[in-house]
Amino acid sequence: MFNGQKKELFHRLNLFKKIDGKYTKKTLINNFEKILIAINPIIPHFSNECMNLLNLEKMNWPKYDESQLIENNVKIVIQINGKKRGLIETNRDISEQELTNIINNDETLKKYLDKQTFKRKIFIKNKLMNIII
Repeated sequence: MFNGQKKELFHRLNLFKKIDGKYTKKTLINNFEKILIAINPIIPHFSNECMNLLNLEKMNWPKYDESQLIENNVKIVIQINGKKRGLIETNRDISEQELTNIINNDETLKKYLDKQTFKRKIFIKNKLMNIII
């Protein structure tokens, strides 16, 4: 009875009929398992039922490498008196002093800072630099 349900499942989904004979049954079932894992958060009852019919009881979620999520370059918003005046792309974890040097040498920001003294600087690491003049 279990094999009959398995065949019925394949015929209903019409998955294996539309694919030409290039792929082996093992490859198709492996890919079908990946599809079932991907749709499990959306329609878990259907996904689990299909996995039970295929005798795929364990779910192997894809693995990821957290180090790949960290970007080395960040875009820092530059504000002068609370208004966005520029966007600087620089290395991650740059110090406030290094960023201030970059801002002082930037041609587009020089016109706002020309011969002005800074009253206050608000620095949020890897995000924002607000200069009050």
